[in-house]
Amino acid sequence: MNSDQEAILFRLLDSYSRAHCDSFLAEMFMNSSKTEYNLCFRPTKARSDSSNLYDCRYLKVSANEASLASQKGELSQPIIQILQRDLLGHGS
Repeated sequence: MNSDQEAILFRLLDSYSRAHCDSFLAEMFMNSSKTEYNLCFRPTKARSDSSNLYDCRYLKVSANEASLASQKGELSQPIIQILQRDLLGHGS
């Protein structure tokens, strides 16, 4: 994917995680073998004195799924399932 497609994917993931999982996408990068994107999510509602203020959840999405989401301009069900499974409750 080119940088424009990666920007679309970043916005899709960040928007979804903020709206549905009380998290935001802090980092997104391709792994060294170029088969997956590593995603770092942080909680949006952590208090400044909270022990989980800098908590981070790393998730992986296949490069194929990522490319498809960017091209369609929407997250696929497999990506949504990953986000909901691994992020719900993370922001609490």
